[in-house]
Amino acid sequence: MYILMISRGFPTAEYPQWGCFEKDQAEALAALGHKVVVMSVDARLQKNRGKLGLKNFTINGVEYYNYITLPGSLFLKTIGPDKYIKWIKYPLYYKKLFNKIVKDHGLPNLIYSQFFWNTVMGVKIKEDTGIPVIGIEHLARFNNQKLSANDYKWALYAFENSDASIAVSQSLANNLQKHFNLSFEVVHNMYGREFQPTEPLLKWDSSKVLKFISAASLIKRKGFDILIKAFAEANIPIDKWELDIIGDGEEKENLLELIKEKKLEKNIHLLGKKSKNQIVEQLEQSQVYILPSKNENFSVAVLEGLAMGLPVIATDCGGIRECLNDKNGMIVPVDNITALSDAIKNMFATYTQYDRNWIVSDCRRRFSSEAIAMKLEDIFEKFV
Repeated sequence: MYILMISRGFPTAEYPQWGCFEKDQAEALAALGHKVVVMSVDARLQKNRGKLGLKNFTINGVEYYNYITLPGSLFLKTIGPDKYIKWIKYPLYYKKLFNKIVKDHGLPNLIYSQFFWNTVMGVKIKEDTGIPVIGIEHLARFNNQKLSANDYKWALYAFENSDASIAVSQSLANNLQKHFNLSFEVVHNMYGREFQPTEPLLKWDSSKVLKFISAASLIKRKGFDILIKAFAEANIPIDKWELDIIGDGEEKENLLELIKEKKLEKNIHLLGKKSKNQIVEQLEQSQVYILPSKNENFSVAVLEGLAMGLPVIATDCGGIRECLNDKNGMIVPVDNITALSDAIKNMFATYTQYDRNWIVSDCRRRFSSEAIAMKLEDIFEKFV
């Protein structure tokens, strides 16, 4: 099968999370023997995106076409989203890029689009060519009770005109069904192939300092202020634990001030952005993963922790109950400092009792790249 994926972009040193879901899925589908070409248009208002124009490269059996354009926000402010899509975004970027790919590789059997704004572009291509389109949705904003008028309009257009729509968790599928009165299949996110222990894992040594770890953008929605306050409230002996937080964002200075206020500078460390391989190294040095988020769909970061044999403490949001149970972690209410603090203390006392190898094998069975790619393949084969 020849699959054309429409992606956000491709991960770089400056933006290691940008397009990482798509890259993992593309490589997993290619590993099953499919021809996979990934196209993306980067119209973000961000520094260090690279030079404007088309970049074409091949990595791990997948060919990428990444077109860096002027920021879309420049046009949205002047002509609005409808005219931007009709006059610029589709005809000048996506259609042009699609035609280049067809010239190089021929017509794909299927278009597989990530996030609804890319599914809009996939539907536009379908209207011109008849190629079936399947979209997968990740966005946490669809868990809100109300959507903006623009999001609702274009998401409805994308979902109504796709041949099939996928959600990355059952909880997200339920909310999408409420908003749009349409059916959604569920295929969970996968973790990347980097997250593979190379040998059976040994039981942890409880005499050593317990290292907790978390990884996410430093934004309000991720709940790191709640996490810092929970550690302060837990009052675990100061020389017995550390917390490493991987990521960067607008809340960094506020979090540093909070860490200082709680006198936890020696225990809580903000490590900044890391590549996937660097995250693997940090997970190998840690014992417990924590997700304090206020709103998620299906956290890949949690899967990465489980894949490396770490028990997880996570807030009860999105699809957390679809991956955590009493054998691999603890679930706490969102925005509840005391409950999170109690879970931290409980984990401190019991983390050596978790079966690390069972956690790895269970995660691999349900969320490995092979397992998820096969589920996607089953859906794709219905339309080609």
